Amino acid sequence: MNKSQRIYFESGNTTIDSHVKIQLEQEVDTIEFLSLNISTKDAYRDFNADYGVLVGRVTANGGIGIPNAKISIFIPLSDEDAENSEIISLYPYTTPRDKNLDGKRYNLLPRVAKIDPQTGLVSPKQPFGSFPTKEEVIINDPHFNVYKKYYKYTALTNDSGDYMIFGAPIGTQTVHMSVDITDIGKYSMTPAAMVTNLGYSPNLFTDNNSKIKPSTDLNDLPHIETQEISVDIIPFWGDTENFEIGITRQDFRIRSVLTNTFIIFGSVFTDGDGSMWGDEDDSGTRRIEELFHARSNESVTVGMSSKRIGKVTEKIFYYPPEISDEDIDDGNVADDASDMRLLDPSEYSAYKRDGDFVFIISCNRNKVVTDESGGEIPIDDNSSSGIFTKFRGFVILEITPEIIPMQFTSEIGNNTTVTPFRYKLKFPQHAPRNESFSKPGTTHAGTDDAYNKRWRKQHYTFSGGNYYSLAKFHGLTYNKDITDPSQFDGGLNNGFFRGDTINNANITTNDHAFNNVGIIINGSYGIDPDSGGYTYNNAEFEFPSNSTTKISNLTVPCFGANWMNLSIHLPQVGYMTQGWSHIRSVRSADHFTKQLEDNSSFNGHFYQANTDPIAGGQFNTQFMARSDLNWTDFIYVPKEDIINLRKSTKKGDASDNLGNIPTSDGTYQLKGTYRNGSYTPVGWSTPCPIDGGKIDGIPVNSEDQKTYFYKGFDAADCIEFLDLLGII
Repeated sequence: MNKSQRIYFESGNTTIDSHVKIQLEQEVDTIEFLSLNISTKDAYRDFNADYGVLVGRVTANGGIGIPNAKISIFIPLSDEDAENSEIISLYPYTTPRDKNLDGKRYNLLPRVAKIDPQTGLVSPKQPFGSFPTKEEVIINDPHFNVYKKYYKYTALTNDSGDYMIFGAPIGTQTVHMSVDITDIGKYSMTPAAMVTNLGYSPNLFTDNNSKIKPSTDLNDLPHIETQEISVDIIPFWGDTENFEIGITRQDFRIRSVLTNTFIIFGSVFTDGDGSMWGDEDDSGTRRIEELFHARSNESVTVGMSSKRIGKVTEKIFYYPPEISDEDIDDGNVADDASDMRLLDPSEYSAYKRDGDFVFIISCNRNKVVTDESGGEIPIDDNSSSGIFTKFRGFVILEITPEIIPMQFTSEIGNNTTVTPFRYKLKFPQHAPRNESFSKPGTTHAGTDDAYNKRWRKQHYTFSGGNYYSLAKFHGLTYNKDITDPSQFDGGLNNGFFRGDTINNANITTNDHAFNNVGIIINGSYGIDPDSGGYTYNNAEFEFPSNSTTKISNLTVPCFGANWMNLSIHLPQVGYMTQGWSHIRSVRSADHFTKQLEDNSSFNGHFYQANTDPIAGGQFNTQFMARSDLNWTDFIYVPKEDIINLRKSTKKGDASDNLGNIPTSDGTYQLKGTYRNGSYTPVGWSTPCPIDGGKIDGIPVNSEDQKTYFYKGFDAADCIEFLDLLGII
């Protein structure tokens, strides 16, 4: 049985060195201190030691251990080597303040970025140091000789911020620290967060605060910090007769006040110019089923090639730290979500281009510090020490009509006008069938106000240092019922029209896909007589398919009734603005919201500006899609997945049942928490709404275990955008 002995220091001493001497029992196997340890096999190897053991911790924010800080005992250039021009060119330092030929002072930061062969991650993103690479040291004799002589006492802090130099020279030594706060693991700062959260001048950055302005003077670089402290290192063996050992501790405290951030990224697209669900079919008679019909040209409307991209508009809501986790988890928060706040745009960094977005957001709750053993322990959120680790909130996304106009109308027969609108979506949202948020004060199959309260409280808990994207369930409602009264026979069909077929992508009757609201055709078909190519070249955009349907007597690939990860589709749907009284006061396809028989007030509610509360004193649920069909969620995307998604062979694809995706290197197994037909997150009742997420998009089939993803339509690519911003 392993026996250990722990040594305790006075922590946080950054001004003078501290020593501890203890009597060591010979049966001890391991000596423990901080998050480190020494095997007594090493300790007993030399009873006449003329060396010391230097340990310590690098901290920030009054007690957070900083990973990946570089520590060394500085060794000045010898008189002998001062005569050697080859050595001086590599190591001219007689003091740590001397500069090399590139104008850089002594430092331990890498000269070039390296790629981790296991993960594919690049570190650091912007190298400004002068420390040689391992390859240079191995193959180059002068580099090897300099490294062996002058960098022999170096160390790297671990995940707890602790370091140890075993065999350090005794006596008064200069101990150096180099740290790059953009390269410290989970606490790494982005340039954008340094401006937004730390108050650095934008003049120190380039490319819209996504990159640091280069400089050879490390003092000019806002993310790099170096320090030197004079330390008296005592011998490890201070008393060989009584087995007394001595260890020297020296901590460093970096000056930067860090904030812990997380990243939300993704792509978004909408339907084409002139495209929406709601149009006159060939009958010329106004009917409910016409509201489900794709606007002509139908083949254009349902096809992937017709889609459009623009810049997204967001609202980010959150629970402030004074609202406890216990109250949030128990539901002891305001039913109108007034306990939440709207995050001001000045408090986070947003990067957008047509079709892609990245939000860099600071954590604001659940503060921690690093304890003596290297673990994180919670402290009061009001403490001046520590760092926040969590954020609880939700996001609303839309593409406004100002960004992508919808300047067209349609008819569903007999001069009955249909006008397009575009969905807004809350992330996350979900509800059982017929329990969507609804018009306040309405009672139908229960109390809808209760559903509204649940909808407003649905949120996600984000952790610092992580990357998140979005997922959306592509719900479908198919309707070809030509008899309007039968749609209401006995009332609603659990929240939908009685003639609806819900979440069936595999419509096999020819051209009936044009009445399946939400379907996306991603297979090419039709021959252009002029060019000889495809008339509808949907496949070139590489949106994945999970089923097939029939169009023009052809079986074509399509997508619907399952989750799509990374990229969000915001459909355009028509609502009646003239003549709606002729079909029982119905306003639109119930894919968007419930429709009640002869109830124009209820049916028109979500197409008008209203005073429904959302959260944080914000109102108006106009154009927000029903939550019992249009499920949404956040997904955790590890850095390794992002690297390999960058190497995926197509814009969009599907994994196999084990989560493997094809890449340029072969295959890769996704490690994140993506949404599909078989995964049910904690707190959710099922993986998908209303029989969705089944193999081939057919409700009676078994669960589809594949994960579908799409990086962005046309020029958009959210993975590429992360790379362009230097975030990965």
